Amino acid sequence: MGTSKERGLIFCGIVFAVLGAWMFRQYITGQVAGMDQAAFSVAAAVRSAGLTSFFQLLTHFGNATFLAPFGVVLIVALFLKKRRLESVVILLSLGVSEVVNEILKLIFARPRPVGFNLIDLPDSFSFPSGHAMIAPGFYLMLAMLIARWYEEKSWSAYVQPVVFVFVVLLAASRVYLGVHFLSDVLTGFCLSMCWYFCVRWGYEKRLGRREVVVGPIPQSR
Repeated sequence: MGTSKERGLIFCGIVFAVLGAWMFRQYITGQVAGMDQAAFSVAAAVRSAGLTSFFQLLTHFGNATFLAPFGVVLIVALFLKKRRLESVVILLSLGVSEVVNEILKLIFARPRPVGFNLIDLPDSFSFPSGHAMIAPGFYLMLAMLIARWYEEKSWSAYVQPVVFVFVVLLAASRVYLGVHFLSDVLTGFCLSMCWYFCVRWGYEKRLGRREVVVGPIPQSR
């Protein structure tokens, strides 16, 4: 059955898979207009020059022009440092999400929202959001690895919560800036979290097997 941690990861993955499936159903059946319009109304109500500048900066950390080279450098660096399992985990977190997101965008071919955008609209389709589907799982996986590597440090306990807040705000920036509907972002975020928990479950499973193989040799008496 696995450890309690592994069961918890499986449970979280299933929860986000169900939520993602529900969002797909809402979109396909045309029941997302209300939430999308409400989100734009809230964004319009809270807009300010300072908040706009903040989100314009934050959203760059989810752009492919930043994530792709950063991810490649990180994967290569981990591989060269003999952390090959971790390099594969990062590759899966980033690469699979990117490929699946592009496929889903082509399948649904949803146009971007118009008339509300504060930055130039990307050329790609809108559903689901790439920023919300790719960046959260990638950054959270990296945060988990950093917290594990430096677990003896007092600050390591704050890495994952802080990064979670960061990725939520990153996803929200797409609605605030008017380049995505809320339903795009929620669907992408649920898919990202589902994949994150799946990859992390595999990572924990692999680590468990490695510990069994290279565990300490019992001392003879």
